[in-house]
Amino acid sequence: MSTQTLPEFAIFQNSRTKTSAIWTKEQGKWKECPNSDFEPLALMARCIRTAPDPVEIVRQIQAANKNNKEDDGPHMESL
Repeated sequence: MSTQTLPEFAIFQNSRTKTSAIWTKEQGKWKECPNSDFEPLALMARCIRTAPDPVEIVRQIQAANKNNKEDDGPHMESL
């Protein structure tokens, strides 16, 4: 019997249609993002892919998002 490990976080992007979605283990489902988020998410995906410690990049994004929510500033609702 094999067990699958679910990722904590995933980004889906279709460059032809400029659509994006984010999946988090916590929510357990994909959340579609507005087309205006395509480029920022592409940059975030590149940073995660090329970082020596991609988990740390995701932690920093989550911490920044938490701080923005506490400050009632702009934030990515999907994280």
